[in-house]
Amino acid sequence: MSAIDGKILLTRNDSYKAYQKMTPKGIVVHSTAANNPYIRRYVQPDDGIIGKNQYGNDWNQSGVYVSVHAFIGKDKNGAVKVYQTLPFDICCWGIGEGRKGSYNFNPAYIQFEMCEDDQTDKKYCKTVYDKSVKFAAYLCKKYGIKPSKIVSHKEAHEQGYGSAHSDPDNWWSKFGYTMDGFRKAVKKKLKEKVKAKRACNLYSKDYKDPVGNSVSYINVKKGTKVNWELDDGYGWSKIKYDGKTYYVMNGNLNKTGLSKCKKEKLSENIKAFLVKKGKLQKPVKTLKKGKTVKIICNILGGKFQGYSYIKCGTKYYYTTEV
Repeated sequence: MSAIDGKILLTRNDSYKAYQKMTPKGIVVHSTAANNPYIRRYVQPDDGIIGKNQYGNDWNQSGVYVSVHAFIGKDKNGAVKVYQTLPFDICCWGIGEGRKGSYNFNPAYIQFEMCEDDQTDKKYCKTVYDKSVKFAAYLCKKYGIKPSKIVSHKEAHEQGYGSAHSDPDNWWSKFGYTMDGFRKAVKKKLKEKVKAKRACNLYSKDYKDPVGNSVSYINVKKGTKVNWELDDGYGWSKIKYDGKTYYVMNGNLNKTGLSKCKKEKLSENIKAFLVKKGKLQKPVKTLKKGKTVKIICNILGGKFQGYSYIKCGTKYYYTTEV
C-alpha cells in the first residue's frame, strides 16, 4: 500500500477556508491525548471505510479552530490507516503559539495527529509508529524535508514554536519509542534499497512513452539494486539509480505493498491502436463495451501526449478514450 490510505479534506474547517499557501519546511508529529483511536472522531464525512461520527464533534466544521494535514488511527473495522485531511501546501492550525512564533505559519510545517488509545496497547502503538515512519519518509521525499526537521509537539514548544504540550513523547515513552529513534527510522527508510524482479526499463521522466520514444530510458538486469523513493499510487514508483532519478513499474520491483495499475471496465466501445513490436498497428481496433482494461500509464508529453497505454487481455494498445 502507499503511504496514504485515504483522503477526506476538512473543507468546512476554517483553516481550509483560509487556504493560506505555504512551502513545507518540516514536520510536526502530534498525538491526540484522548482515549479514542478511531479516525472518525476527528474526520468526516464517512467514506464507507472510517465510519460515521454519531456525536457530530468532528473537525470538519466551522468554529473548530484546530486542524492538521493528516490523521493516523483506526478505521471502523480496526485497521490502522493514514488519512490526508488538508492539502500539504496550505497552513494548518495544529501547534498553537510559542515564544518565537508558530510552526503553523512561519516557518510552516506539515503536521499530523496519531489517534491515541488508553496508552496500554503496545501492538497498536507500534503499528501507529511504523505507519508514521513510512508517512514521514514519504513527506520528506516529496518535499525535500530533512529528518532533522521532524519534531514532536513537545519539541516544537521547547524550540519556541508551539504551545505547551508533551505529545507524543508521553505516549511513546511507555513503549520505548523516542523522537530521536523516530528520526533515525525515517532516515533509514529514506535509504531503502529494493531489487528489480526482472530485467526492466527505467524511464527518465514521470510520463512514459514506450512507442514514441519521446522519453529516454535505460534497461537494467534482474537483481539490480535501486533506491526506492515514492509510489505514485497508480502502479509506478520514483526511484534513484546510479545517482539519477527514474520511474519504473511497481510490478518490476521486489517490494511488497506497492500500488498496482488501475483497471477500468469499459462503459462504451473505444477506439485503440494495437501495439506490436514497439509500433502502432493500423487500422484502428475497437475494444468492446464491458471489456476490462489495465491503464499502464498516461502519456503526458512527447509525440503521443494525451494517449493512454493500456492492456486488454494479452495485448497492448494506445488510446485517447480512457
